[in-house]
Amino acid sequence: MQAPQDFQVKNQIIEMSTNKLQPTIHNIYRETLRELLSVFGNIYYIDGNGNRLQITCVHGDQERMVGKLKQDNTLILPIVSVSEKATTIAEDRQRDHNVLINESYWDPIAQKAVRILSLSPRAVNLTYEISIWSKYKADMDMIRSTIFTMFNPALNLRTKFSDYTKVFIESGDSDMGSMSANDKEDRIIQKSFTLSAETYIPMPKFRYTNTGKIERFMQEYEIFEVSDSLVSGTPLDSFTDNSKI
Repeated sequence: MQAPQDFQVKNQIIEMSTNKLQPTIHNIYRETLRELLSVFGNIYYIDGNGNRLQITCVHGDQERMVGKLKQDNTLILPIVSVSEKATTIAEDRQRDHNVLINESYWDPIAQKAVRILSLSPRAVNLTYEISIWSKYKADMDMIRSTIFTMFNPALNLRTKFSDYTKVFIESGDSDMGSMSANDKEDRIIQKSFTLSAETYIPMPKFRYTNTGKIERFMQEYEIFEVSDSLVSGTPLDSFTDNSKI
């Protein structure tokens, strides 16, 4: 099954994709962040009494974390924070943006294969800063070693857009010094490192009917046949743990 080569169809899909792209961009950022919070929120450490405790993982940059830790003495350390820093186009993984992807999906309701067309996804690298906040160096070292063993050499994230989002350590941990806690009796030590997630922003998909009509493809269908390999949101505002996202 080949994609139609008619330039009018291609131009129409390009125009329709531009109008429908923004919600997809929003979701890819949210989904990637959600998965990172889930991964780092499932790390455990052993406290001084031998108890196995789960780490709290939150979304927030360093400035916000420092302000929160100075104001709120109810926060329990150690904490891991995740913040998005930048997005870059991955030219080495990017196809020609005008390439038309032709896929076939199985419609379980109509009991037939449907032809789906889309433009090639945008290859991007999302950069995140991971910070560890702790009162004790022993806890810090335990968490650091656990995190670094997760990358061999990459950590794989599974989102609703892709089963294969590779995350690499872009720069090793750096010592960010220490700060006073809210009660001014304890010092909080911090280390940070940078991650790069190799992902794709999928383009909107459209159903191409037998009559030549182009319709927005919204339903979740089972993949029946794929003629071209296809890999597949905004940062959250709330200071919260990953269970509430």
